Amino acid sequence: MITRRKDYSKHAPSKNASKIYIVCEGAETEKNYFGFFEGLSSNLELIVIPPEEGTDPLKLMELAHRELLGETRTHTLDFMQNDKVWFAIDTDTWEDEGKIQPLRDFCADQNGHISDKYDEVKPYKAWNVAQSNPCFEIWLYYHHYESAPEIEDIDKHRSMKAFVDSSIAGGFDYQRDPVRLKDAIENAKRNFKRKDNGNPGSFSTEQYLLGSEIIGFVNTELQKLRNKL
Repeated sequence: MITRRKDYSKHAPSKNASKIYIVCEGAETEKNYFGFFEGLSSNLELIVIPPEEGTDPLKLMELAHRELLGETRTHTLDFMQNDKVWFAIDTDTWEDEGKIQPLRDFCADQNGHISDKYDEVKPYKAWNVAQSNPCFEIWLYYHHYESAPEIEDIDKHRSMKAFVDSSIAGGFDYQRDPVRLKDAIENAKRNFKRKDNGNPGSFSTEQYLLGSEIIGFVNTELQKLRNKL
């Protein structure tokens, strides 16, 4: 068995490290999960920005604008270093309330202006959305399971989180289970479907796209840790 904190000390990010800012809906779950990867590679700096004044996509968009773009911003984006921003959001009721598409439009608009502001930077998708349907816990589920869950099994529990906790012995272990990132990427991608409106279908999550970026930096370290499972 492995314990992330004991098996590896954190590496300080190098001067040329790429940054991935994760603006997330959850104040604890996402922070605990992505915290596993912080410091695994000196070439990557992960910065989680938890919600402050609300968790819906529009509030997160305002937060990102304030923290990353505003005059009083606390973080700096360096497009020369291929820095990226990812919004980790749930479908929840936000899609029906029309709060997800404006966030996607905001990201597209920001991406479209990168080359306008920085002539030497080739256009790339610096701003991204990773939407999970129904919630982030479906991403945790795919760390252990190859197939999507059955709705009948989920309905036996009070919530998706309760279902995932009961499906994994002892519940999801944030100090151990993220080492299964490669499995989660493959499983989530295999079961991914989009609805007609372009958003993820039931039990689908775009987190595998963010996971694919992270694993590109930490794969060697994860393999070492995975061998200790």
